[in-house]
Amino acid sequence: MSYSFGRQLGEGIDGTVRLCTDLSSGLAFACKSICKSNSDAVGHIRTEINVLQKLKGHSNIISLHDYFEDDGYIHLIMEICEGGDLCEHLQQKGRLSEQEASLALTAIANAVMSCHQKGIMHRDLKPDNILLPYRNCSYMDLKLADFGTAANFSHSRLFDELEGTPLYLAPEVLDGSYDEKVDIWSMGVLLHIMLCGFPPFNGESVTNIFQSIRKDKLDLKQDPWPRISAEAKDLVRRMLNRNPYRRIKLRELFAHPWMQRFSVTGDESRATLQALNSVVVAG
Repeated sequence: MSYSFGRQLGEGIDGTVRLCTDLSSGLAFACKSICKSNSDAVGHIRTEINVLQKLKGHSNIISLHDYFEDDGYIHLIMEICEGGDLCEHLQQKGRLSEQEASLALTAIANAVMSCHQKGIMHRDLKPDNILLPYRNCSYMDLKLADFGTAANFSHSRLFDELEGTPLYLAPEVLDGSYDEKVDIWSMGVLLHIMLCGFPPFNGESVTNIFQSIRKDKLDLKQDPWPRISAEAKDLVRRMLNRNPYRRIKLRELFAHPWMQRFSVTGDESRATLQALNSVVVAG
């Protein structure tokens, strides 16, 4: 296939994202280009290609249209999301209502469920990696992206690599022995931020953040938590349980009263729970 390249859409440590057009169809895409001289970035991009091929077709996961490489770069041709990411959205809008947060969490959990069904854990769930396909879209349309640090857990081994973003890391990641349950913790941090506007555990340095994740008590008493429902606070506590074996599971998350109250009802609820009960690999 042949492409023409347009304006830059974004830039990161690993490379750039540009607007591109498929000349055979006239369709617009986002092209993520990674320099081959960066060995870590190349490893991440090859992981992302493999994972996205396995996850193809899910409405809440960014889709990979094509990929190719030249002498200097590896290029991923991906679905374009013109609404930016959830981090930018929250900075502009502020915290979400409970209904908005529940819809967003449903979309994210649907994506994570599909990953876990295929034995893949994301390991870097955060607002920056959740995209809005277009401005003013429904929160149910959010798309999970950036699978460069994802891993296959289908062989039931424990992992020890320190992968992810400090604020969203589960305590067992810091201890060097973890599995796919870390994604539930990261989603709990996401829900906390969506509901109140700040992370549950923080610090002035990475070391202080890690200390907070390990030891600080979850505080759901400061403003605005007194105005947030008991059901929402219960779900946050269950997702941010430091014991991964007591942490809420995906199927329990969808069945939680707060999720049932706001987003999953009637036939949709039964279909979702039936799908969750058929999950073999997920925790």
